[in-house]
Amino acid sequence: MSLLHNISKLDGIKLSRDKDERVIRDDNWVRGLNEGDKKAFESIYKCYYSQLYHFLLRYSGSDAVIEDIIQQVFFKIWQNREKIEPRGTLKSYLFTAVRNQALKQIEFDKRLCGVDAELLNDSAVYQINPEDSIQLKELEEAYQAAVAKLPEKRRHIFLMHRQDNLTYKEIAAVLNISVKTVETQISRSLKYLACSLARFI
Repeated sequence: MSLLHNISKLDGIKLSRDKDERVIRDDNWVRGLNEGDKKAFESIYKCYYSQLYHFLLRYSGSDAVIEDIIQQVFFKIWQNREKIEPRGTLKSYLFTAVRNQALKQIEFDKRLCGVDAELLNDSAVYQINPEDSIQLKELEEAYQAAVAKLPEKRRHIFLMHRQDNLTYKEIAAVLNISVKTVETQISRSLKYLACSLARFI
């Protein structure tokens, strides 16, 4: 059997359709959910609650509103558990669901309030001198200001990728746009941020 034939066979399998461990795990949870397995439902909730919560901060700063949105989504998921069949990944399905629920309930004129305090949080872990601390704070403030100046759609896509760790494909599914559009918007965001933060490099 030729090497080319073996490669062709592997390509046909595509390593379980190129699914990573997370997707395979999620698929198992969805199958359990379809069968009414409460543990599978609880696993999905516990795994994704925090990510969904922080995602919804961009739509509302109210804990009560965010909690209500997530509870409504998961209530509907349990009600329709036998029919749940995510198109794409479970992660993109959940993000799409909470986004749609948020758009129904939250006023569009509320400011997006996604805050990336990762750099500042990291600075508290390590012992750094006052000068480095000042520079780090200046960098964080400059980063936040630059992100805030991005066009709304571009900023939203950028934060979904950088803060929520969604893949380009998942972002495309959530926002109902093409993967190419996601690639273009993130590329433009990175070029703008590189120029804006050049003095810190």
